[in-house]
Amino acid sequence: MPLAMDAVANENEVRLRKGTSLNERFVLAGLAILLCLVALPGLVHLENGHWLGIAALFALLFGCLLLGAALLDRNVVWIITSGEILIGEQRPFGKLHRRLVRDDEISGMHLRRSSGKSIEFSLVFKTESGNLLTSPPLPDITQVHQTTVRIARLLRLPDPEPVENPLDAVNAGIQLGKPANPKRVLGYTVLAVLLACVLSFPFIHALWNGALSALGIAVWSLGAIVVFVLFRYVHRMSGACWIIQDGGIRIERFSLKGATEVETIGGEDVETIDVESGPKDGLYVIAIRLRTGKKMRSPALAGKDQTRAVQAEIIRRLRLNPSGGG
Repeated sequence: MPLAMDAVANENEVRLRKGTSLNERFVLAGLAILLCLVALPGLVHLENGHWLGIAALFALLFGCLLLGAALLDRNVVWIITSGEILIGEQRPFGKLHRRLVRDDEISGMHLRRSSGKSIEFSLVFKTESGNLLTSPPLPDITQVHQTTVRIARLLRLPDPEPVENPLDAVNAGIQLGKPANPKRVLGYTVLAVLLACVLSFPFIHALWNGALSALGIAVWSLGAIVVFVLFRYVHRMSGACWIIQDGGIRIERFSLKGATEVETIGGEDVETIDVESGPKDGLYVIAIRLRTGKKMRSPALAGKDQTRAVQAEIIRRLRLNPSGGG
């Protein structure tokens, strides 16, 4: 985007962006080209119907799709100021396309929530001509309500109907994870029983026919230990629910006996608050180290930006020094 579209934002405007940076495009294009180069030699096996040829063909197609995404994906910027929206769209090596939408062209606005890899909120505007304009995602997951109200004021529109957002700072308690639910524990228990029955069937069949060897007995015993551990900690597998309130964090989980266990953390108990990688790629957790040395990890959140926004809200609610929050 030209510098005019990249000027420093002030309090009388809201900027929304969607797209990938030039460095991210180069990385994606490099991976795509590498994948295509690796796949090309395997295409010689395609004539014989060999599985290597088929795999190479799929790899080549996937590499071409990645390369197309890197080259054709658009960068979009919305600059919302008093009475108007300036929309800029540009593809790599392409011309910048601008569009100006005035507030008298807008007949309505509503907030839309999309749940994919992460929860995102966008604004949908309906124009007098009947067209719908969907904004890039709102930047801060904890400030969705505040940003939406601010945009409505700038465009002289009524506040849209609120959409459920458990991470919004307007809530008295920000909720991470799902509340402790006995039905979820029952589901895990049934799953463990079914898994134990299925895995035990071959050993029971061998024992019935007198063909169970010493190695089979050892493997069966090891499986029994694993199942016992699953039953022992099935309540912990249901996860924990964090409720971040003003001045403290309430953590709810099931105890080993199946009862609901509640722990409260205050700002005076916290030494550091950090963002760490989660159990899967793209997931992150908020790690709180207590002054006692104990470390606690939150339920997983999708996206580093989203996790850092929640981290900042936790630091604010616990009245901690941001520089010492990790």
